Amino acid sequence: MVFGAVLLGAAGLRLAQLENRPMHCDEAVHAVKFGLLLEKGQYRYDPHEFHGPTLNYATLPIAWLCGARSLPDITERHLRTVAALFGLLLVVMPLGLRRELGATACLSAMLLTAISPAMVFYSRYYIQEMLLVAFSFAAIIALWRLRAAWQFRPDGSAVWLSAVPASIERPHFSPVSRKAILWLVVLALCLGLMHATKETCVIALLAMVVAAVVALPEVRRLGLRRLTAAAVVVLFVAAGVSALLMSGFGQHPQGVLDSYATYLTYFRRAGGAGSEGPHVYPPWQYLRWLLAWRGPGGAVCSEALIALLAAVGIGAALGRFGVNHIQLAAARFFAVYTMLMTAAYAAIPYKTPWCAIGFLHGLIMLAALGAAALLGVLRHATGKIALAVALLAAAGQLTWQAYRASFVWPADPDNPYVYAHTSPQLLELVAEVQRIAERSGLSTELYVQVICPEDDYWPLPWYLREYRRIGWYGQPPDAPPAPLIITQPEMEEAVVEYVYTWPKPGERFQYVRAGPAAEQPLGWELRPNVFLAMYLRRELWELTFGDSRP
Repeated sequence: MVFGAVLLGAAGLRLAQLENRPMHCDEAVHAVKFGLLLEKGQYRYDPHEFHGPTLNYATLPIAWLCGARSLPDITERHLRTVAALFGLLLVVMPLGLRRELGATACLSAMLLTAISPAMVFYSRYYIQEMLLVAFSFAAIIALWRLRAAWQFRPDGSAVWLSAVPASIERPHFSPVSRKAILWLVVLALCLGLMHATKETCVIALLAMVVAAVVALPEVRRLGLRRLTAAAVVVLFVAAGVSALLMSGFGQHPQGVLDSYATYLTYFRRAGGAGSEGPHVYPPWQYLRWLLAWRGPGGAVCSEALIALLAAVGIGAALGRFGVNHIQLAAARFFAVYTMLMTAAYAAIPYKTPWCAIGFLHGLIMLAALGAAALLGVLRHATGKIALAVALLAAAGQLTWQAYRASFVWPADPDNPYVYAHTSPQLLELVAEVQRIAERSGLSTELYVQVICPEDDYWPLPWYLREYRRIGWYGQPPDAPPAPLIITQPEMEEAVVEYVYTWPKPGERFQYVRAGPAAEQPLGWELRPNVFLAMYLRRELWELTFGDSRP
């Protein structure tokens, strides 16, 4: 019953009002890329942008169930439901480690995952992060189930490996070996899905390997031959799964090679090279976002409860207090895994707040073990009850922060997880374009040009996806000016020159600049410090506004 209540609360936080904020530019990019898959059945991996295809393919069933056959049929709710479902899956998944965690830590892990403000916020974001964390955690669960299936003897040998037939004439494995091979395949499937989701999977993978070697001494006693045999199975299946997805199920074989060559690009990006320079931050920036955030409006946000309990979990792993010998192995694994993940992400100069989700989930697992350890060291029922009440009160405050982040400040800079987010004012521009299109009588056939430096117009392609005659440019094109042009203030001089000099004499039209209001001369806000202006041909202006505007 308690587990059900946690899941129900998690569902409410993740599935309610999914359309309550504008699309982030990254969400819009993924949405438009999904539209190509939905409409034409095509996927081509780009080694420079966009990440892997699991997000796109995971969206297909929801689109089909909703009767969507083209991009205009898709809504924000459809897209964000994908991340929400994976976020809910993460809430349930600690049950897969209930033997290793124990009932208290398992329930604590579910609760903290359900109410973490960052976990809730990015479960409502159409990006790859929730999928990557879910596949990574599934791989960890498969690793532990494989460990259990091996049934280690006191001397460290594994039953399933010793049970492999001595000759190929024996047609069947023993039941133990079948189970172990099953979990090997599941582990490989998860690793393949990780690679097909996002390039940063290598960080989690390396952290898993080191954590297994350090925290599970029986793994080291398997021997090189046995480890090599297991590794061959895992790598073969994982590479096959990844290749299938990266190639678009065989449509684009080059995508397989690109999925490995891409690390040259991402290693440079991780160092803050190129256009991603503005995303370079000091090592402690993730801790600032998660633990010590003070917004420009003075709002204070912190997930310190998770960090404090995680510190207790690390202490339990090192000091062997409050946990039994089974939980101790799990605590040590997650301690090594999480510390390596945290250190790696802190060392990479390129940072965005959603990248913290990977190691934050590790902190949550440690925090769950820390909560169980604190309750375990208390001998008297009174102390246990008092501590449980205090922890629940702190969890209530965390739940309130999660609600505030996702429902009160879903696009507000006071929210630490709102990063370069689209301004709600952009929706006013979109409504104005729709009004103009309707008044013109052309509707979605209205010819529109969007001209912004370095193609900085996202997420407009999502919001104007129904318009059939629309051009997207990084500079004025070699084509006739459209009746409606959207641009940025820094390009207005070039756009004005374009509309008055490109057409031949006698074919030129007068244009009028439109804006949201006199007090906002720069135009509609796209995101903080980035604005959009609109130019209309005079006759289109008069048809739309008449004499109601100057």
